[in-house]
Amino acid sequence: MTNHPNRSKSIEFAFIQSGYCVFGAGHTEEQAIADAREWLESEDGEQGGMTLPEVRAMLTNDRVDGGFRVISADDSEFDSYLKNQGGYSQRRGKWFTD
Repeated sequence: MTNHPNRSKSIEFAFIQSGYCVFGAGHTEEQAIADAREWLESEDGEQGGMTLPEVRAMLTNDRVDGGFRVISADDSEFDSYLKNQGGYSQRRGKWFTD
């Protein structure tokens, strides 16, 4: 789901929907949120139609099924999400966009 302009930097953050998939990833938390914005749909069904503040407002710190969170590479679930999502590869212990 990602289209990163700088593929040489490792992925350190992922914007996930708990229990489901990765919507965005980036070297910084802001990059992960901006990447997710490209894939999330606004209320009128337009992909990429949400503003960054709207996307940030979707985030929760709760680990509820279906909730949106940003997780870091230190999170125990990080590797599993990126591995299962596809489009990412791990090299030398770091994740990169394919």
